[in-house]
Amino acid sequence: MATTLNVVPVPEPRIREQNRNEVRWERQLHRKAELDVNRANLGEMLQEVAAIESVSPQEIKGLASRIKRRKHADLRDLVKLSYGFQQSGENISEFVRITGAINVVVKELTGHDSDRQLLAAECLCNLSLGDEVCCEKVATFAGTYLVALVENLSNRRVATTCMWTLQNMISSGTKAMKILNSQGIIPSLTHLLEVLEKDDLLAEILLAIELILDHDPAFISIETIHATILPLTSSKEPQLNSLKVVYKALCLTGFETLDVETAPQIVKHVVQQLVLIGIENGAEAILSIRILANLVAINEGCVDFLVAQCQQHNFKLSQLFNLFSEDGQVAVCREILWLVGNMSKTGTGNEFKRFVQFDNFVECVIIPKALLV
Repeated sequence: MATTLNVVPVPEPRIREQNRNEVRWERQLHRKAELDVNRANLGEMLQEVAAIESVSPQEIKGLASRIKRRKHADLRDLVKLSYGFQQSGENISEFVRITGAINVVVKELTGHDSDRQLLAAECLCNLSLGDEVCCEKVATFAGTYLVALVENLSNRRVATTCMWTLQNMISSGTKAMKILNSQGIIPSLTHLLEVLEKDDLLAEILLAIELILDHDPAFISIETIHATILPLTSSKEPQLNSLKVVYKALCLTGFETLDVETAPQIVKHVVQQLVLIGIENGAEAILSIRILANLVAINEGCVDFLVAQCQQHNFKLSQLFNLFSEDGQVAVCREILWLVGNMSKTGTGNEFKRFVQFDNFVECVIIPKALLV
């Protein structure tokens, strides 16, 4: 049996915080174009957005006061607010200071006008790009409705936009997440994880779960990870987001799995993704190999199943090694060597012999010069 030294430690809190910030920034960069696509069906509204060069904090303050007084926001109000929130944090702060303004946007979100509902969802999404205090207020006034609308799969555009808003609040800090947790976000996400298969929304659900896992087991318990998160995630068609969820969940459990089926299912999930990986996916390859290396380090049954999966897909670790070796990606090569080393230490003699017969790793690999130094 391999020692625990072969297992990757749980990431430090500061690394988790950095990861949350990076994910948040990436979402902010690419989401504007996606929201514009959502607005395209609103016809002239998209042209009006393009005509808005800038929205000042004073304009936001005046608009917030006006919709509060009228207790209603029309399409143009929502478009201007949404665009203004994208432009600066000061605009967001001005809006949040007007007590009751958020309630008007929430009213439009829960109304029967589909166009206003979509724009209200977008408005809250951009508002949630604000700081932790802002996200706490959005969670307080809109969280329950956002969680409910995410589960309304008959309107995917609204559901997806609400999911983005929830992701922003989850990554903002503990306060907003505590509120969302009390509003039932975990059962909602696990239900969607169970019912969705190949779907764009599934990737967003997985990202939300990944962000919650960054809070440690404060909101998703180890028991829930064992019973729900790992089995459901590894049963889906593999993608980068599913690998991240599996890895972070396993880090929290010490790479232990409670039942005999989950670990082999994870191995199958990861190998299916590795088969498709190219040289442009170095980070994804490292993540996949780390999952496998840690699992085989503490579970000798995983060695036999890993060999069987490699044979089934005619997938050889030596070929993967050489692919990244020739491209100079030494970090990936090191991870593969670590995996093969763990397989040799943990597996029985027959298991590793079967691996060598299928994939004569030592004789086939091309060692990059950087590894020989």
